[in-house]
Amino acid sequence: MTERQDVVLGAGLTGLSAAFAFQQGGEDHWQVYEQAERVGGHARSIVRDGYTFDYGPHILFAADAETEDLIRDLLAGNFRAQERQAFIYHHAYDLYTRFPFQAHLHGLPRQLVADCLIDLVAATEGRARGAFAPANYDEWMRGFFGNAIAEHLMIPYARKVWTVEPSEMDFNWIDRRVPTPDFARVIAGALGDDVEQVGATADFWYPLEGGIEALPRALGERVHGIHLNRSLERIDLPERMLHFSDGSAVAFDHAVYTLPLHKIADLVPSAPREVVDACTALRYQGILCVNIAVDTPSLSDLHWVYFYEDDFPFHRLSFPANFSPANVPSGKSSLSIEVAYSPDRPVDVDGLVERTLDALRTARILHDDHVVEFVDTAPILPAYVIYDLHHTRNVALIREWLGESGITAVGRFGEWQYLNMDHSMRSGREAARDILSRRVVGGRRA
Repeated sequence: MTERQDVVLGAGLTGLSAAFAFQQGGEDHWQVYEQAERVGGHARSIVRDGYTFDYGPHILFAADAETEDLIRDLLAGNFRAQERQAFIYHHAYDLYTRFPFQAHLHGLPRQLVADCLIDLVAATEGRARGAFAPANYDEWMRGFFGNAIAEHLMIPYARKVWTVEPSEMDFNWIDRRVPTPDFARVIAGALGDDVEQVGATADFWYPLEGGIEALPRALGERVHGIHLNRSLERIDLPERMLHFSDGSAVAFDHAVYTLPLHKIADLVPSAPREVVDACTALRYQGILCVNIAVDTPSLSDLHWVYFYEDDFPFHRLSFPANFSPANVPSGKSSLSIEVAYSPDRPVDVDGLVERTLDALRTARILHDDHVVEFVDTAPILPAYVIYDLHHTRNVALIREWLGESGITAVGRFGEWQYLNMDHSMRSGREAARDILSRRVVGGRRA
């Protein structure tokens, strides 16, 4: 009889954190299966000609002390704390304002600032009267910040980054992602620029060497039983057999699943129709990263810039050298640019690079005398889940069915949630601890 394993599917930060928590809990027999040639999942880095680009720009911060302590321990001296320098470019006014928009109105045209504040007052009064009952993300933005802030930037940017209308989205994901400064702070940011930063990313960390991949690499070195280049092809239930593309098979007892949740429809042939339908209904977008190496000492002293206007095909660009000087060769610079796409808004890769370079010149980030050494593109799919209005119901149905089958789905894509890196690490850790806590006397598993 084939001996059954306890397995973790995926060696991203969630999977590695789960395996590490099992080890710390006295169970080092768990096996980790990863389709890529190295650990990290989306938290990986790409190196070319001395330039380091993350697989989508990443930064580190933590909402709980335990995760922060682990991150600091893993990175040890390879750790750099810094204050965020994030701005928004307004091509219509040819100016930059600090991020987030709603907390830094100072410098914008007086009439626009007045409109924003007047509508903010109306929205605040409406909430005080109990008139705040949004049915979707569009209504949440209008009801929380007022029509002017919503219509000038927040709704156009939401369309750009999510690729769908905000009215098609729920808003239960905004915690720590959409800064919500109070009324007094918005007023202070409208009257002057000498104000404190707001939001979870106001201060962040980043590795000095190795890009963001330094973190999962360090964690992976502490985890036993990692199997790379093992692409999952099928899960047979109720036999509880994993079949991989190399022809191998593994019988499992319990599985921690960190892969994209929508793939369950294809991975599990025996999944009931309602589960398949829920998987098919899950929505997500991708990010096409356009990575540009530039032969010039410094393009900017900023970390990243947001673009909400239609003149620009991308929604955000970052300056990797300002995250860490080791991300570029001496005397060089680079840009990491993010373009959102989905079936609702496909991307024309062939024409995108030239349109991106033209837009960078329009914003005066690149100049005619700048020498571009190379441009690489890296698609990430899925990148972010889209919180459509049926998200909660569909995700709950799929994860509940998986749980009944001995599969715990966790992490950004296993939970189908907008999780940052620290959230993903905590998700894996807490899932492992929950499994350990449900062990039955006698050595059997719950």
